[in-house]
Amino acid sequence: MTSDTKSPRIYSRLQIAAQLYRKVADRQLVDAVGVTAPQLGVLTRVGSAQALNQTSLARDLRLNDSAITAMVRRLIGLDMLEKTRSESDSRAFVLKLTAKGEETIARAQARPIPINRRIEDEFGADALREFTAKLNRLIDLCDEEQMAEVEE
Repeated sequence: MTSDTKSPRIYSRLQIAAQLYRKVADRQLVDAVGVTAPQLGVLTRVGSAQALNQTSLARDLRLNDSAITAMVRRLIGLDMLEKTRSESDSRAFVLKLTAKGEETIARAQARPIPINRRIEDEFGADALREFTAKLNRLIDLCDEEQMAEVEE
């Protein structure tokens, strides 16, 4: 560990940046398309899957079941998601996008929120791709740690 990483400052700054970004992005997304960033994440993940149940969705998004349950219930109430019987297991339910859910994703993609434009203008597309790769590696490291803790 280098002296820079022994200090909790970098981890604290990462946490603060994530919290502030989430607040700003949520407010801007709600104004633009009517959903928060986590809700848009749920819609996007469901839209990219053939058939996805709530447990798999929670695992994929690294959220607990109760958070997913509340979000799914809200998105169903907004007519953006629906639960349907699984084609492979009639006892199970899977989540599907409604037309309104698809429209919401399309509107969000067509109109980037101001904070995202500012971040890209500030750092550039290449730096953001590199940063995304590092964040993905950070997620992998944390997943590995969680798996090791479960195995102990």
